[in-house]
Amino acid sequence: MKQLWNNFIGAAAVFMLFMGMPAAAALKEDLQDLAVQSETFRSELSTLELNASSVCAPLVQANQKARDMVNAISAVDDNLSAPLQIDAEILDAIELLSVTNLSMANEALRLSLDLQQLENTASVLTIKDGITSMLQLSDDIGTMADRIGEMADKILVMADNIDIMADRIIATQEIQSANMTTSIDTLLQTQTNALTLVSVIETSTRELEYDALITDGMELSSRMHAVMLNPWTMNYQLQGVADDVKSFLQQVTALSNAIKNDAVNGTLYIDGTSMMQLYDMSTMLTFVATAVDGYVIAIEGLEPTTSTATLEDSLNSMLQLSADIGIMADRIGEMGDTILAMADNIGMVADTFITTQQFQSANLFATRNSVLAVQQMAIAIIVSRGL
Repeated sequence: MKQLWNNFIGAAAVFMLFMGMPAAAALKEDLQDLAVQSETFRSELSTLELNASSVCAPLVQANQKARDMVNAISAVDDNLSAPLQIDAEILDAIELLSVTNLSMANEALRLSLDLQQLENTASVLTIKDGITSMLQLSDDIGTMADRIGEMADKILVMADNIDIMADRIIATQEIQSANMTTSIDTLLQTQTNALTLVSVIETSTRELEYDALITDGMELSSRMHAVMLNPWTMNYQLQGVADDVKSFLQQVTALSNAIKNDAVNGTLYIDGTSMMQLYDMSTMLTFVATAVDGYVIAIEGLEPTTSTATLEDSLNSMLQLSADIGIMADRIGEMGDTILAMADNIGMVADTFITTQQFQSANLFATRNSVLAVQQMAIAIIVSRGL
């Protein structure tokens, strides 16, 4: 009977392995196609030049191609299905996408400097349209970086061979995290360059929703900090936290989508309260991330006395909730970028908005570091315990 059971387990393992192979092959092809599209767009950006008579049209075309890339990445992400067998080629493609995105951010920075040089030769209307298009391009490239990161996190959650590829996965996540941070910093400088031109040209409708989201987020943070993990019920505790985080992510996404719809329908007047709320939202997220940091420390301490089944379920919940927190960070960052792109009173608040974006960028960077720490901890334990 024992031999029969062992045979069944072996057959099931082989079945799951082959189940993951077709999905991995399709994913590899999709990622390699994305890498080719991404490099083509980067190459086109590198040849783009702005002059006094040609600013808006080439930037609008670049915006559309960037948006097409975002949609293509999102389509691959939406079609992911577990289980997945990760290999070196899949990780190479993810790294390449991340590196190429950083190159795009550098090209956007170059274009913002070109736009600055046109201040005294181009018309006021041309400069104004150029600012709008430049802000939109930086927003789209930033969104692209977000989607690449979210897709990589999702692939990690769905992977069933983490133990075999552990070192390579960690290296890829670290490279991608560093590239994303540099891209965001570069795009922030691009926005700053564009806003320095606003003086040449001489948000209040969502404030209640911002306040509600910040309040709900702080309550979520309090609940997360109140959880005291133990080796017997850790899996149930973390599943509850993961469900709570997923629910809050839906609120964040709903507000982000509403702001994007606002951008389609018109412009926005930004006041000091709106900017402070953007800062408060990113600060709130750091409190959520701090709770996750505490879970990492607790799990590492409890790991020797926790059963394999409990630990495996707990790590799955940690990977899922950390991925969702990463998406939250992306959506909150995108809110700020969208509001900046649709503002019709940038000239009056440019300096304050730049400061707000810098603080927000630092908070979101700290949050992404927490997400990376969860992934590193989970992979290390999966390998050491053979999960």
